[in-house]
Amino acid sequence: MSYPLKINRFTAVFFVIFALGAGPFHLRSATAGTPNVFIVPPQENAVAGQPVRFTLFVQNSGTTDIISKDYHSVMVTVGLNDQKRMVKAICMETVPDGIVTVPAGGFAKLTYEFELPRDMAGTIRLALGDFKSGPVLFSAAPPVESQAREAENPGREQLVIGEKQNEFEPFLKNLSAYEPVYFLFGVDPGMEKSKFQVSFKYKLFNAPFDSRGLNSLLDGVHLAYTQTSYWDLKSDSKPFDDSSYKPELFYLVPKIDLALPWVKLFGVQGGFQHESNGKGGDDSRSTNYIYIKPIMAVSLFEKAYLTLAPKLWVYVMNEDESNPDLADFRGYFDLQVQAGIPMGLCLDTHTRWADAGPSIQADLSYPLTSFFNNGLNLYLHLQYFNGYGERLKDYSTKEEIFRIGFSLSR
Repeated sequence: MSYPLKINRFTAVFFVIFALGAGPFHLRSATAGTPNVFIVPPQENAVAGQPVRFTLFVQNSGTTDIISKDYHSVMVTVGLNDQKRMVKAICMETVPDGIVTVPAGGFAKLTYEFELPRDMAGTIRLALGDFKSGPVLFSAAPPVESQAREAENPGREQLVIGEKQNEFEPFLKNLSAYEPVYFLFGVDPGMEKSKFQVSFKYKLFNAPFDSRGLNSLLDGVHLAYTQTSYWDLKSDSKPFDDSSYKPELFYLVPKIDLALPWVKLFGVQGGFQHESNGKGGDDSRSTNYIYIKPIMAVSLFEKAYLTLAPKLWVYVMNEDESNPDLADFRGYFDLQVQAGIPMGLCLDTHTRWADAGPSIQADLSYPLTSFFNNGLNLYLHLQYFNGYGERLKDYSTKEEIFRIGFSLSR
């Protein structure tokens, strides 16, 4: 087996990316010290779909001035019930070259502005994504109807493309990413092992999770769809070797309070998933799963989290003519372990055990936003796979693959 060689290679890449990601943070702490950051919620009436302003007080308790560009813009998380959005807030202060100076023993008052999503009206939770500070709450009124805005402001500029169309799509807020979405090029053994994946989930009902009776029961019902395609980019005709189409119906309990201070998140997901490759004849592959997956996250240090999600399943109506021994290569259990920082480096691993042997997939990703002045919303994504059953068509063939590319969600 060549397992140790590939593991060392993947580990080396991991530390290279980690060093790149950790470098800016190290320099920031060396030059900026450890200021205290306090957030003051919006003091005026906030309206969903419109700009909202809040204030940051940056206190410097040290003996030297803090001179930094880190405060030109900050990432903030806005939450409503179980919805969370991360948006960028821009500093409204006029500072040369984006530099902010916090005098020794003093403080700086900074005003930031961001656009509150149109579907977030009510009691909003506002938290900083870049600096350590406690969250705050503020109230936001529902968005003003476009007709009323036009009547009150007849001279208002024309709408941005997409704003008007979204008024006809009120259910878009129920649509979100599910499994990672990426496009990866094959590196080892080569481009013939390229791969891409699209995935989304849809919440069927909008009842709040903490409501009672039938509403609470319906809140967890979701539909999902994932498609994983394996693309031979080395051949002249660039054929797709295989694809997996995975529609799914699942139920999610997003919060179960364990009353343990070190547990930051705990919930359970269970459902039914169909998987097939859409082919006929000897190449046809098809199976079904019923699964249950508890999900727990714990805080490691500051902003870093460790997530554990063991998944247990049984096969239902498996296609015995084309893949009768699929369970011997995919097994019945997958352990997902994810460790990382929300806006930093993240390592996500899946390990399966089966009669034929273990299989592991490791995904390492890092946001590219900071390298392009907060202008590129992509992740650099590396993936390593070693084992059986990545593809339905050749599920009994042991493969070892290294890929690199980009992802939209992770």
